[in-house]
Amino acid sequence: MIFENSYFDENWFTYLLDDYDITLCNRKISTYINALAKAGFIIEEMVEETDQATMELTGDADNRLKKAKMLPLSFVFKARKL
Repeated sequence: MIFENSYFDENWFTYLLDDYDITLCNRKISTYINALAKAGFIIEEMVEETDQATMELTGDADNRLKKAKMLPLSFVFKARKL
């Protein structure tokens, strides 16, 4: 697996997916945690997940699928306002 950008790079980027331009921005986990803290929240739980269907895909997987099987596709914070 080859990463194209640094984990610390939070710049916006665009790529083509099914004839649509998709514009996204990767964020560090600390960016989310710090935003919650500054807004007066306390984190009670964090869950990192990749759905089972993605994990079970086989065959000639593209680079995005390979990454999805090695790193969580999403994470969820359970937070409470102080």
